[in-house]
Amino acid sequence: MGLIMSGNKIFFGNRILIFVVLLLMLTVLLTVYLMSIIRNSELSLLEHQKARLNQAAYIFDQHVEGGLKDYLIKQQAQNKSREQQISILAEYLNRVIDDVHREYPEVHIGLYYSDLDVFFDGTQRLGENYSMRRKKAFDAVLDNKTPLTQNLGEEEGGVVEIYKPFTRNGRVEGVIRSAEYLGETSFYVKRREIEYTVYSIIAFVIVTGIFGSVLIFRQLVNQVENIKDGVKLLEKDLSLTLPPAPGELGEIVNAINGFAHKIADLNLYNETMLATIDDAILVVDVHGKVMIANNMAHKLMQLPENCRDRDYRELLPAGSPFAELINKTLAEKRNYKDLHISLAANGNHHTMELLISASLLLGTRNRQIGMVLLCRDITERMRLREKAQRQERLASLGKLVTGVAHEIRNPLTSISVYIQHWQNQNAPNPRSLATIHREVARLDAIVDQLLYFAKPAEARFVKKDINSLIDEVLGFFNEIHQGKFSLIRNLERNIPPVWVDPEQIERVLVNILFNALQAMPEGGSITVSTGFDADSELVWVAVEDTGRGIPQEHLNRVFDPFYSTRPKGTGLGLAIAHEIIQVHEGHIEVESEVGKGTKFTFYLKTWEEG
Repeated sequence: MGLIMSGNKIFFGNRILIFVVLLLMLTVLLTVYLMSIIRNSELSLLEHQKARLNQAAYIFDQHVEGGLKDYLIKQQAQNKSREQQISILAEYLNRVIDDVHREYPEVHIGLYYSDLDVFFDGTQRLGENYSMRRKKAFDAVLDNKTPLTQNLGEEEGGVVEIYKPFTRNGRVEGVIRSAEYLGETSFYVKRREIEYTVYSIIAFVIVTGIFGSVLIFRQLVNQVENIKDGVKLLEKDLSLTLPPAPGELGEIVNAINGFAHKIADLNLYNETMLATIDDAILVVDVHGKVMIANNMAHKLMQLPENCRDRDYRELLPAGSPFAELINKTLAEKRNYKDLHISLAANGNHHTMELLISASLLLGTRNRQIGMVLLCRDITERMRLREKAQRQERLASLGKLVTGVAHEIRNPLTSISVYIQHWQNQNAPNPRSLATIHREVARLDAIVDQLLYFAKPAEARFVKKDINSLIDEVLGFFNEIHQGKFSLIRNLERNIPPVWVDPEQIERVLVNILFNALQAMPEGGSITVSTGFDADSELVWVAVEDTGRGIPQEHLNRVFDPFYSTRPKGTGLGLAIAHEIIQVHEGHIEVESEVGKGTKFTFYLKTWEEG
């Protein structure tokens, strides 16, 4: 039922399967049957040989009158030497053997006489003229008093032997050996005739099957060649359709046509999607041949129209940062993410700000098949961000002026009061001078932080191990504030280096550590931890204290300028830390619970070569 399909026609592949199965079954069954015939014929021929040998042994037994011992007595040779006895018996037995040979010329007949341990075989060899194999056969018959048959091989040179007990007066005097060498008979000739007939029949069946198979497979090959030619045409034009074919090949053709149409539709979708994407996308294979380039890639990278299957080194201008990044990605087999470059636009009238990423393309078993270059024009975004930052600074300028006025007025008030007091008293006292000095120092610190916040120093980025930087800051901080707190280090080893300005990051750490110290007037512990976030590929630094904590409603204001929970605080330390982390393209977070402590965590970009 499963082989009959569509219009009661057996599919081409099923026809081949049926034909091959029948051919194999017929060949196997015929071979088994004919081999059994050969085997049975061989057994029949062997049985015929054994019957002849038994008959020859029987005739020999009948021709020997009486026992050999009696014959020696009759010849008055019982007291003669062994050699004389053997000679007398040989003369007598050889005549009997000759009589048997005349009737069965191909049979080798003989008698083993156990009393003299001699084998009479019709020759004059009266010494030890038998092998150990025959000796074992003689002994076995003498011991068991039963006949023994041995078939010593059916191949060329084989022999069939019959051993029968020679019994006289109830006593086994010896063993009659009747043997026939198959090479001296027609056994092998008859067997070869049967084998020739059998093998001829098998060869005829195989040749007939091969001839039929060749015809069927030739038809299959022709149809497969037609499909191959059609597939080659599809490589150039997916809109073509392969001609129909019979049976399973027809199903394959239909599947190929359907697959080609789906690929054509998918290519159309991809081309449409790539054409509408604002990012430039360039895909090259491992040999540097361009596979995909969308419209934006043509525009930003100045590529010609027909660039597919051409080497990118021939297409991109000399000194192009795109070519350099492709070279490094393919050579170093690593990815690059969000590299910021500035590129002169056509005519060099203005500069474009670009964000470039390069990623390896991996196929099955993580085998590299190429790379993709993604380029995004962020010129407008940068312009809008700078505009927003300017507006933000202008908006906060009012609060800044208010804070400055408030912070400066307090120390000035103290100084003014003491000056008036001196005018009344006509002389300053040591306590008032110390207070004035403290307030002036406070004014100087406020001005210094205010200047840094208003115009931070330009960052000078270098590759830095964050753990070594933290060890330096903690060593310095611990010397200044000995005994006031316990400092716990929990620095993760083997984390990637960071891309930072060491002096600015030191300022961030000192500001956060000082803030933590101020939150623990009665002492406590400060834990500094580091780690690497594999998902974001950022290194993080956390500073956690066991101080008073910050109420939840104030957490969103801790980075505002001049916001402080301490009466003498300037409110600029955390604002400066926040500003520095932003310059480093990282971010800072705060967690706090009243009565348990506060934790500041800031994240930094890792260093990437190039």
